[in-house]
Order: sequence, then C-alpha cells, then structure tokens
Amino acid sequence: MKPIKGKAIVLFFLVIVTVPLLAFTLMRWYENNVEALPYYKKGTSIEDPDSKHFTVPDFAFLNADSNLVKSDFVSGKVWVVNYFFTSCPSICPKMMAGMRFVQEAFPNDDQVRLVSLTVDPYHDSPAKLKSYAKKKNINLQQWQLATGSKSGLYLFARNGLFITATDGDGGDNDFIHSDKIVLIDREKHIRGYYTGTDNDEINRLIKDISRLKLMPKNKSNTPL
Repeated sequence: MKPIKGKAIVLFFLVIVTVPLLAFTLMRWYENNVEALPYYKKGTSIEDPDSKHFTVPDFAFLNADSNLVKSDFVSGKVWVVNYFFTSCPSICPKMMAGMRFVQEAFPNDDQVRLVSLTVDPYHDSPAKLKSYAKKKNINLQQWQLATGSKSGLYLFARNGLFITATDGDGGDNDFIHSDKIVLIDREKHIRGYYTGTDNDEINRLIKDISRLKLMPKNKSNTPL
C-alpha cells in the first residue's frame, strides 16, 4: 500500500502544480492571441473600450469577372483590404506581394478573405484586373480585385476604412493611396492597420488573422 500512497501524493502535487500553471498559460495565450487586438475607428485612433465599435459599411464593386462583389463576400469572415492600381510603379508591387503572402498563409481558407480595390477605375477595368490576377497567381475565389466609380471607391476608403485614396496633382496617372492593409473581423470591426511594404508588418498581420480566427462567431452575426 505504501508505494500506491506515495504515487498518489506525487500525483496530487503534480495536479496542484500543473493545473494552475496550465490555467495561467491558457490565460496568457488568450490575452496574447485574441484579447490583445484593439478596435479602431479612425486610422490609428483606438476606440474608447466603453464605446460602440465602428462597423465598416457595406460595399458593392465590380470584380475581375465583371460581377458585383458585395459585402456578403466577407460576411462572417476575417478579411483584409487594401488599395492599389495595376500600373503603379512604386509601392503597389510590394503591397500586393504582401497580400499574396497573406493568401499563401491561408490557402483556400474559407474563413479568410482578401479584397484589393483600385484607385484608378478609369484604366483598371475588370478585364485589366483579370489579366493582373492571372499574372500574379491570385486566387479570385478567395481574393477579389475590384473597381467601380471613383467617388464610391474613394468614399469607402476615407469613410469606411479611414485610409487615403485620392487623385494626386501630377497628372492623369498620379494617384495618392495608403500603403496600409486593413484587418477586419467577422463583425466588420477594424482590428488593425499594417504597412503593406514591410515584411515584419505582413508577418504580424498573418499572426493577427490567426488570432481572430480563434474567436468564436458572434451569434448575432448573420449573412447580409
């Protein structure tokens, strides 16, 4: 009986030590992987925790297949969105490469969506976006490229995402747009801004997408 009693004592102390340690580890894991993500309403201005979280408005733009891509494409999903234009010679190639890394990190993941909107709808027709997608190996089932009216595109950037999208002052092909990729959760709340040309920022974005995927869906969240 003595050996059994000794084993029971050892087991008792193991439980006493490991259970609190496991609870603490789980708590820290939750804090670091889910709870730590803030909510945003205007750029990098963090919302008052007691205020109602800003909700990204609905949208409807024309995709590379000449069909409307609407908010239901991202409804109930974790999604990211950025602005670009296909003939951009500067930051767009790096930004779109960053978006491609995100897609590659979540291949065919039905819980993750990507949206890239053009700031140059005059030149970026659906056919042009289709050609660009093929060249860049973009999976259009998961990642939509879209165009539309200039006013609608720019308004969504400024008032829906709180980023810049506008004409520059250097000519017809001069456009000013943010280098930020915006992360949005299943409830359509903005949860982060990431510099699309920075590899470390892209890695952080990928990690934060994984964090949001761990969060349970809100029961009140129904498809649009």
